[in-house]
Amino acid sequence: METVLVKAFGFLFMIALGFVLKRMGLFSLDDSGLLSRIVLKITLPMAIISNFRGLELNRSYLLAIGVGFGVHIVAITAVLLLTRKKSPAHKAFYIINTSGYNIGLCTLPYMSSFFAADAVALVCMFDVGNAIMCFGITFTIAMMIAKGKEGINGKEILKTLFSSMPFVTYLVMILLCAGNIQLPEPVYTVAGMIGQANAFLAMLLIGILFEPKINQSELKDMAGVFLLRMVLGIAFALLIYYFLPIPLMYRQILAIIVFSPILSVAPIYTERCGYNRSVAAVLNSFMLPFSMVVMTILLILLKVY
Repeated sequence: METVLVKAFGFLFMIALGFVLKRMGLFSLDDSGLLSRIVLKITLPMAIISNFRGLELNRSYLLAIGVGFGVHIVAITAVLLLTRKKSPAHKAFYIINTSGYNIGLCTLPYMSSFFAADAVALVCMFDVGNAIMCFGITFTIAMMIAKGKEGINGKEILKTLFSSMPFVTYLVMILLCAGNIQLPEPVYTVAGMIGQANAFLAMLLIGILFEPKINQSELKDMAGVFLLRMVLGIAFALLIYYFLPIPLMYRQILAIIVFSPILSVAPIYTERCGYNRSVAAVLNSFMLPFSMVVMTILLILLKVY
């Protein structure tokens, strides 16, 4: 347990460091754009490539991709049922912020510090389904509800998906694994060297983005999304842990990562759907450290480390 607490504290310290340095003026929100591009386009793809070293696709990994899809579908269905009387913009806000997980910037670097490559690859596989839904189908549904059926088209979906470097990296590496093709060993070595920076840079970025400013008039919507994410997270975790036909450790990992924080681009998508971006930004800022605490508690309770 001491190891888990030390590592969890270390990650929270990195987040706090980013926030404090921003308050001191060494960083600003404007710097987050450059740092985000470095993480999403360089260190995260390199970490993904490194985690695929020697990996062979099996049923557990394919099921993890399916779980990544399934949790989105259930969350969207629940939102549509519970927000029938709300305005289109409110429905879109709930869809975008209730479904979707920030795996690449938060969960992947965090879980990578505890598990071997094969277990970390399971997180990557979950994120394949998660990424396809987040950057394509989920956003499409939200836009269609907010702006009508002409709000978005198939070309825009594909453009959004293939402009995501982590998604493209996942896709290429999965195709290579499916064909039993391994990259030269030096590629994995160099990718691992660069990917080691991902955890620190991702946590520092989260700290810079953290803005705990709350608008009282919109607390109800924030509380609604928070409560719904927690209820769904508990339901998903129980279903995965007790019923998914994969090894126990894999079930435990998936049961933990369904408590991951909200997708980092959720405020941008929220604004495009006609709702107040700042509400989603504050909610995102709150959920980041909260989710890490929840995942740490689950690591200790399930004794997965």
